[in-house]
Amino acid sequence: MTSMRPLLLFLTLCLLPCVAASQDLGTEAQRAEGKVLYDVKCAHCHGYNGDAVSVATAYLHPTPRDFSSGNYKFRSTPSGELPTTEDIKRSIREGMPYTSMPAWEDILSESEITALAYYLKTFDQAFAGPYGNPTVIEIPQAPRYNTDEAHLTRGRAVFEANQCADCHGENGRGNGPSAPDLMDDWGYPIRPADMTKRWTYRASPTREDIYRTFTTGLNGTPMPSYQQTIEEEDRWALVDYVWSLSEDDPDYGTVVTATGRPGPLDLAGDVDLFVNVPEAYFPIVGQVIEQGRAFHPGVNGIAVRAVYNETDIAFQLSWHDMTAETTGMNHPGLKVAMFDPDQPDTTQGNWSDAVALLLPAAMPEGLERPYFMFGDPRNPMSIWYTDLAADSARVLSGQGSNAITETDFQLEHTANYNDGKWTVTMKGARQHGDMIFAEATFVPISFTVWDGYANERGNKRGLSAWYHVYLEPMERVSAAGPMAKWALIVLLVELALVGLVRWRTSRQRNK
Repeated sequence: MTSMRPLLLFLTLCLLPCVAASQDLGTEAQRAEGKVLYDVKCAHCHGYNGDAVSVATAYLHPTPRDFSSGNYKFRSTPSGELPTTEDIKRSIREGMPYTSMPAWEDILSESEITALAYYLKTFDQAFAGPYGNPTVIEIPQAPRYNTDEAHLTRGRAVFEANQCADCHGENGRGNGPSAPDLMDDWGYPIRPADMTKRWTYRASPTREDIYRTFTTGLNGTPMPSYQQTIEEEDRWALVDYVWSLSEDDPDYGTVVTATGRPGPLDLAGDVDLFVNVPEAYFPIVGQVIEQGRAFHPGVNGIAVRAVYNETDIAFQLSWHDMTAETTGMNHPGLKVAMFDPDQPDTTQGNWSDAVALLLPAAMPEGLERPYFMFGDPRNPMSIWYTDLAADSARVLSGQGSNAITETDFQLEHTANYNDGKWTVTMKGARQHGDMIFAEATFVPISFTVWDGYANERGNKRGLSAWYHVYLEPMERVSAAGPMAKWALIVLLVELALVGLVRWRTSRQRNK
């Protein structure tokens, strides 16, 4: 048998050119065009050798794809196999939401995308070998979305039986017990998908795509294929259950509408305080302008509600967080060293979760707002802040990242972490200093979240743009009363005029 090995190796080497000729590798001209495009538009993240070794690698999370490994997450082929040309083109065309990989469909032509896909295949010689023509799994058209309770219960049972909650959490918020320790094949931390936010899915959020992910798995990640372990019917039940956990899109808001309520605002005892109060949801992005840059913040959105009475206003802030950091400390004024890819931040475990809502220190005139780096000397900022490792909340004054000071204003607050979700409330006076929350007024507001697990503190944070909180008038004057009043007055005037005309006419006839 041993004597046959050289012969088999010889035959294999002889056959390789024939095998390569049958693979979908494009023409030499297409690959040359693809190289030109790649070197200009892709190499700064994926490296000139396709190995994800570049000047940008340390700044990006998730790490750019290593094309030399042959490990492609999003495919229409079985687990462990190479992708098809169409799979690669789709990833280029559509991009990866909530990563640094943009969609190129409006920038590159279809022929350029094809040329680029062929060039990517040159980084891994396996594409030219016998595995370069993989089997394609036909993904069936999704059946009608089934909202029947029994069907969704079945999907939930499949979710539990296959231990999906270990990574994705009991209710799909990406907070399972295994989530903090997950690594990809290159040893980089990787977070499981938050199934309650379909718009963040990297490989499209359609039901067919979710089914494909369950079927093919995601090469290079802990996400396995369930093609052999879950029957097709159960896979569709699982798809529908996961689909039921999320809305179609985030429906981002622009205004927090504060509801007026007479009487005290009891944060701790009134469980109905924020019931039926409208919620606004805002995106959170990384602060990447000043030192302490958060290139990949741990939180990507925050939900906000507000109520007020005659003297106070209360805000409820909630967001999803993989873990709750309730030890250590945090503060907006903490100094953060300049990011150095050769000396990564290894202080994990020392920083707590924290949140703040940011307001102008005085109601601005016109469109000018305080600088979002915690204000500036000309336009200072009030920072309603709570460190979630401390049992306190307070108002800080900001005149810039390096000029944050304490004030005498204290805030009532509550904080609760449950199943991957923080819910924090803060209550303060409607007037403190020169800032007044007046009824029927739009007050500028923005938000900051610190994820301690991601080593966020000081100016290393997730933040929002400027939005507004609008205090809906507590007492609405009905238009019906004034309308009825004036209608009656007009009627009486008309009757009086008619009576006067008749009286004068009658006197003239009697003369």
